[in-house]
Amino acid sequence: MRLADLLARDDLRLTPVTGHEELGREIRRAYPTDLPDPRRYLRPGDLVLTSGVWYGEPSDCERFAEALWASDAAGLVVGLIVLGELPDELVKACERHRLPLLLAAPDQSFGAITEVVTAEGFEAEQRRAERVRAQTLLDVLGRIPPGEVSAHLRLLGADPGLPTAAMAVTLTGPAGYDLPEVLHEGLARKGRHLIVGGTPGEAVVLVNGRASRKSLADELRGLVAERPGMSIAAGISEMAASVSQLGEALETARRGLESARHGPGPVSIMSVADIDSFDLLLAALPGSVRRTFRDHLLGPVEEYDARHGSELLRTLDIFLETCGSWQRTADELYVHVNTLRYRMQRIEELTGRRMSSMRDRTDLYLALRSERGA
Repeated sequence: MRLADLLARDDLRLTPVTGHEELGREIRRAYPTDLPDPRRYLRPGDLVLTSGVWYGEPSDCERFAEALWASDAAGLVVGLIVLGELPDELVKACERHRLPLLLAAPDQSFGAITEVVTAEGFEAEQRRAERVRAQTLLDVLGRIPPGEVSAHLRLLGADPGLPTAAMAVTLTGPAGYDLPEVLHEGLARKGRHLIVGGTPGEAVVLVNGRASRKSLADELRGLVAERPGMSIAAGISEMAASVSQLGEALETARRGLESARHGPGPVSIMSVADIDSFDLLLAALPGSVRRTFRDHLLGPVEEYDARHGSELLRTLDIFLETCGSWQRTADELYVHVNTLRYRMQRIEELTGRRMSSMRDRTDLYLALRSERGA
């Protein structure tokens, strides 16, 4: 649970005073205390609740705020029953330490705040445990029999009889969001079940039930639009009609993600249906396949350049980019056409390909471009 989530609860009637830019902090526990220096009892992520009994003079505020900062507390909630009014020095101390300070309504019970945080914390722990179980399935998907996949799906609350889409998503903008949590909250819908795994910055999702590639893409765009500064890249598979197709669906989503990483804008989404150029086709291939293809064709040329300090690889690149124009290539390299012909002959000998063959030229061109997606 984040501080922003707590503030969104109308029933808690909390007012932010400082740290507006820090409201994305995660709350791990609510901890009421009136000790003047509670650091020995605090844990990272604690939301400290205080009535201010510790306050006697302005210098006490710095000591209290510094203790919370040193403990990596999520924030501070202050009630005014004892204090009467919020000390200016406490506000300044919280600002100095970039500590979010929330003001509780005069009749607001700290017990109610604690109950909400505790309940949300329990649910978060449950989701984290489910994420671990989900990751277990995602790690073996495509390598275990369909019967075992079905058993895993049932344990995770999904229906193996329903179609399932796979999504691979990564944050491409500033960090600060727990991506699996965001996706779990934002994509949950009646009639579908989500299986979410991954890390805070990268997630894999199986959407079991009512969905389509287009609807999921639209939902992802909506998620990003609601979260300032967030940007993502994603690959989405078509719906897999049976569990035997889930491994392929997940692989398709991951290939789509590799292509989407190079896309513009805050949301870049790719699927097999979107591949319309050789660049995207290459990016959709595993990096190991691209490297093997390139090394097989161009490895001898690269080795020759390394041994002789020559520029055969650059010469080949320019020659193919100029559609095989001898004069334009020679001009760009500042060499005589005869020198260029000698270089191209050497390239043909090293690669076993002929520049007079369109098929061979295409192989070499794709090998050169494979480096970009590797």
